[in-house]
Amino acid sequence: MPVAFPNTFLIGVQKAGTTTLDDWLSQHPDIYCYDSLKDVHLFYRFKTKEEMEKRMALETPAYKGEKIILQSAVNYVFYESMLQGIQAHFPKAKLLLILRNPADRAISAYQYFCKMNRESRTMEAALTYTPKDCTSFNHDNSDFTYIEHGFYGKQVQTVLKYFPKEQLLLLDYDDLRSRPQYLMQQIANFLEVDENFVPDFSPKNVTGTVKSQALQQTVLSHNKYRKWVVDHIIDPIFPVTKRKALKKRIFEWNTKQNKPKDVVVNNAYQDISKEFISFLPGINYLICRCVT
Repeated sequence: MPVAFPNTFLIGVQKAGTTTLDDWLSQHPDIYCYDSLKDVHLFYRFKTKEEMEKRMALETPAYKGEKIILQSAVNYVFYESMLQGIQAHFPKAKLLLILRNPADRAISAYQYFCKMNRESRTMEAALTYTPKDCTSFNHDNSDFTYIEHGFYGKQVQTVLKYFPKEQLLLLDYDDLRSRPQYLMQQIANFLEVDENFVPDFSPKNVTGTVKSQALQQTVLSHNKYRKWVVDHIIDPIFPVTKRKALKKRIFEWNTKQNKPKDVVVNNAYQDISKEFISFLPGINYLICRCVT
């Protein structure tokens, strides 16, 4: 069977359940998911379609003719260049976009990056700043733009600049939390696959709190000892498609699925909510355009 290029993309947003949704969809018998390429931004990582094809050929299990071929990356919707890449290579692709209350999303992102040892500032310091335009793809623009990630109106408007509304399905994070079967039926109807399939609805990539900080530090560090272990033990044993799965399982095992506590959450929530008030009419208008 030849390599199958994606015909469906889950394009965001960050910290809105995309890993969970990707997992649920991957269980559907009519959907093939590039699991090891989750959050790999194809149009940044690979310069040509041939490079992309070579990497996709390594995916296991192999494609077996499923109708839907899904690839997910949370920052596709955040960068116009990524949307341009999808449109240039896959103009008929269907797009899934799940939205979450932007203040909740920002605080969850902050807590997640603290957990991943990417963030060391206090919550108030991290979430109190003047938003900027983020056009160049890099880790800081992707991770530390807590407010900008919540400007959904601007992002949806950019999507509609490159794709007709019929190719975009907007989803609600609250449905993922409280009505998962309804959410899956929405997607199944949009993708024209069996809507009666029920996956294992276990959540994935929950922010939670770390069980062992020592283990977390060991997995995330970039010292010479870790490099030796990776180069001489992990890489020879685990193929590229399995290494990411191994790392993901370690993080899941090392996470307590309880809500992180922070005494400044309420103040930060109130402050960051103010940033989004002026954008609500715009996003409501665009959502109406997409669903009517």
